Amino acid sequence: MKRNDPLLSDDLSVKLLPASEFTCTNTAGAARMSRAQEALQIEPGLRWYAIQSKPNRERQVEKRLTDLRLEVFLPWMRTRRRIGSRFQWVMVPLFPGYVFCRLDMVLSGKAARYSPGVKDFLSFGSRLAEVGEEIILLLRERCPEGVAQIDPVSAKPGDVVRITEGPFSGLEAIFEQKLKGSERVAVLLEILGRQTRLVLPSETIAKL
Repeated sequence: MKRNDPLLSDDLSVKLLPASEFTCTNTAGAARMSRAQEALQIEPGLRWYAIQSKPNRERQVEKRLTDLRLEVFLPWMRTRRRIGSRFQWVMVPLFPGYVFCRLDMVLSGKAARYSPGVKDFLSFGSRLAEVGEEIILLLRERCPEGVAQIDPVSAKPGDVVRITEGPFSGLEAIFEQKLKGSERVAVLLEILGRQTRLVLPSETIAKL
């Protein structure tokens, strides 16, 4: 389950497909769960797994699994979304539709699987998809206090960028610098034959 994720550095490769791409059988009751466990290759011992949640239920799943005294990791990221007529910063899951949980499948698998908001465990064929301890540690390093630290600015001084929002949307400019201590950048825009310095939110430019 690996790919190069643009949200993280090149030395970390994680792939979590949208939960909608997986098909699971809606079972009910302990007897059916036992048959499902027989089909899957379940091993005892504490391991990290990726649990698929129902749409927009990641926080509910995190709380329920925590109430079950299981170790849970749900990383977040800040992004801008249009709310009404304005863009606002909001918090969204770094991996939508997934919650990482460390548990012993033999002891706690059933309780976790049937928790409110859970769709299923991520699996490939007859094997549950385990997430390596090193991946969780690396994600936690990149997500202080559970929030991913992502620099939206990939441009370097002198690069040509396009302004994507505001009155200058669609115009090209020269990237000058990222302003320290803020989420704003300075660009040079040619207006009436001369370069004019503009200070813009960093997410309103795109490198060409």
